[in-house]
Amino acid sequence: MSSFFNCAAYDDVDTTIRLDDHVIFLALKIKDKDSDMYLTLNPFQTRILAKYLTAALTQIDFTSLADEKHFGDLTVQIEQENLQDEDFDEEEYALAAPF
Repeated sequence: MSSFFNCAAYDDVDTTIRLDDHVIFLALKIKDKDSDMYLTLNPFQTRILAKYLTAALTQIDFTSLADEKHFGDLTVQIEQENLQDEDFDEEEYALAAPF
């Protein structure tokens, strides 16, 4: 078993989400550090993780964070075979509480 801790809250992170019929592959690459994290989950695990991340986000007052300049940025690229740009509705995946 291996464990590691990497705080990326203050760094810029490039994220790739690759969708497959049976798994969801997540790659988190921290731009200014030599640190990449990879996680592969099945659809049920991903759904549970998304549910609890969404629940956790409802506890944050995003308006109080609007002036904070010390947080890192996050970009997300979704890769899926046969996924066209017009198939991805950004409004459907908008943040629950954008700035």
